[in-house]
Amino acid sequence: MNDLNNRLLNTINTIVDYFLLNVLWVVASIPLVTIFPATAAMFGVVRKRQLQKETNGIFKSFYLQFKDHFKQSILLSIVWAIFGAFLYVDYRIISPESSTFQFILYVLLIIGLILFASITIYLFPIMVHFELNWKNVVRNAFFFSLINPILTILIIILIGIGGALLYAFPVSIFIVGSFLASIVYNLCQNMFNQVMVKNGAN
Repeated sequence: MNDLNNRLLNTINTIVDYFLLNVLWVVASIPLVTIFPATAAMFGVVRKRQLQKETNGIFKSFYLQFKDHFKQSILLSIVWAIFGAFLYVDYRIISPESSTFQFILYVLLIIGLILFASITIYLFPIMVHFELNWKNVVRNAFFFSLINPILTILIIILIGIGGALLYAFPVSIFIVGSFLASIVYNLCQNMFNQVMVKNGAN
């Protein structure tokens, strides 16, 4: 009975913590330019919780993670915004029905968009899991997006479901982000560990 009560209490505490983490993420993202640092902080807190290294509490841990990853994630957000804007403008301009050349450009653009999305989903798990500069974060995100395409597709689908849920129920923004980050990081961590074990074996 005590074990059941302890599990129930731990479950409730986890739900409350993730709710608070999600609220912090939303509030910290309000200026828009801080979305990347806020998301990095959220993934950093999730990582510490999953590794059972969380000792500062949600608020302090989020602040420390936000501070630690601020410079790197802000720089990365600028680079990503430029690439994203470039792809968006091209998508608006290119018409696949105009000519064969335009069709080929359109196909290449779609491939670029898929690759852009695939790399993006790994940025924050890699940023908080490894100590790398932003260039190596991007390079490793590209690497991991290719070595396990099934996992990449799965994560994209999960994020798509989260986006659909937000669209249908906007209030879910206060709970979806942190739980989705927890699932995504857990999946990525397993792949990171497998790759590191293989590299260690080699």
